[in-house]
Amino acid sequence: MSEADHDLARHVAKLWPHRKHESPALTAYLCAVGFHRWRQLNLAELFPGRKIDHCFWCSNVRIDGVIYKV
Repeated sequence: MSEADHDLARHVAKLWPHRKHESPALTAYLCAVGFHRWRQLNLAELFPGRKIDHCFWCSNVRIDGVIYKV
């Protein structure tokens, strides 16, 4: 985990606001134990070769398989 990737994750999290306030308690529990609902962001033009996902239920971001808690 690099500092640049952590900063990128923080900025990406702002692009898609998490839905924690709209999700039921079960989804919060699932995220807490590591079962996230990942959605891929299409940022290939800005970051070629990088796979960037965000969790639909919480504020976590996954960059190239590494999960960042934002």
